Amino acid sequence: MGKRILLLLFSKAIVLCFALSLSGLNAAIIDTELHNQKVVQIAVTDIPISLSPYATDALQDQFSHLFFDPLVRWGQERKLEYRLLAKLKTINKNKTRFYLKKNIYFHSGNVLTSKDVQWSFQQALNNKYLQRKLQHKIKITPVNRYQLDIETSLTQPQLLDYLTHLFVLDSAYYQKNKIEHNVAQSALSPPITSLPLSGTGPYQVASYYSGVNLRVQANTHYWQNQPMYKTINFVKIKSPESRLYALLADDIDISESVSSKNINSVNFLEDKNVYQARGANALFLTVNELNNDLFNRQTARNAIHLAINQSGILKHILYGTGGVYDRFRLDTSQGVAPVYDAKRAKYLLGKIGAPKKMSLLVKSDPNSYTDEVAFALINMFKKVDIQLKVIKVETEKEWNLFQFNHDFTLSVWQSDLVEEGNVYHDIFSNSLLSGYINAHFNKQKRSLTMNEKIMLFEGYQLSDYIMPLFSRNKVWANDKQFDLQTVFSVNAIPYWHLLTVNKKSTP
Repeated sequence: MGKRILLLLFSKAIVLCFALSLSGLNAAIIDTELHNQKVVQIAVTDIPISLSPYATDALQDQFSHLFFDPLVRWGQERKLEYRLLAKLKTINKNKTRFYLKKNIYFHSGNVLTSKDVQWSFQQALNNKYLQRKLQHKIKITPVNRYQLDIETSLTQPQLLDYLTHLFVLDSAYYQKNKIEHNVAQSALSPPITSLPLSGTGPYQVASYYSGVNLRVQANTHYWQNQPMYKTINFVKIKSPESRLYALLADDIDISESVSSKNINSVNFLEDKNVYQARGANALFLTVNELNNDLFNRQTARNAIHLAINQSGILKHILYGTGGVYDRFRLDTSQGVAPVYDAKRAKYLLGKIGAPKKMSLLVKSDPNSYTDEVAFALINMFKKVDIQLKVIKVETEKEWNLFQFNHDFTLSVWQSDLVEEGNVYHDIFSNSLLSGYINAHFNKQKRSLTMNEKIMLFEGYQLSDYIMPLFSRNKVWANDKQFDLQTVFSVNAIPYWHLLTVNKKSTP
């Protein structure tokens, strides 16, 4: 009798455990379904006016990665991830064979082939900005349906870094529909049943108002894992204050580009969070000896460095959203701001007879605090008895016309390249500093190799003339239910299909 009771109790315990585990499983399924049904609201600074990565006004990278895949991309911690690429093989010094993953489908249903890669590369070369990135001699030749050879004088790491910006398009679909990459889309009313877009990416367009709103839905035939959040709605809110208010009012879930001044108002809230993504960017001040012979003297350059309170700029303008720029070695290679000593600077400038009036050319960039920094520099130069006149320009054309006519220049440089050689090439060729830097290179009166240019740029001669004031992080704010740690690459690009729930915030 006692054995029967024990068996009965044991059986009930098993049934109860099974019921509890089943309820836990059901809860997990329900939780997953709730996340799948959640429409994530993201406020961004701009919505594209074209849905092509190769248009003149091309998609930002965060949008391109929604619809298209590159062969490779940067993940976190400088790790290169194979996307459409299965493997590669070095044929010789200048030739690499690329093997594509098989059975990957475009949104149209067409299968990815090596011809799509070759065709997409030709489309990329029609974009002036991408021409700068891909101006090296790169030749792509299909070998068969899933293999292609790429010939270039670039090193393999350099080539792969550039290929992170080659998004592969459905060549048959684009050619059949005669799609023009440089034609901006008009504002269209949802639902949209057809758009000039076919990639292999994790999302497809659900609705699109050009320059206003973009809603995307998960691509159910995506070749990789399905994203946790099936629908994302991007809405343009231009003002950083308005984006912040929308977040605090729970009208949006994630906000791009939060002002450094407003970070504390987010951090004080238990249900909100701030995430800082660090990319390759810097605000550079140049001391232009090409306009002012005084700066050919070491004493004058030293005095200017002493006159600038770089730590003060970091504290009172960035509010902890950046730091001393250390991507290039230059003067700040140890991540320490140069010494600030206004009294010593004033003495040195007076001793050498520095002029009482000087000029600063500023390339305005509202997202990089150029106006605030220019105002701070005016006050710093007052302390050393120099009246600084600020001239602002809005366009690159104006900059190129006037950059050599002023004692100082202030400009922003940023790059989404990662490989060191490519980063140096980018600032030497594609930045607002290019003209000034190359003027220094031309003083050598002979052609310099890239290594010689890098040594000159990092060394004593050029580092005295160029001061990276700071590097600014890309600051996002979000509801704590989301985990942005999983989303951002080493070059600060968000891959939204990787967005997950923040387990720490769930009860």
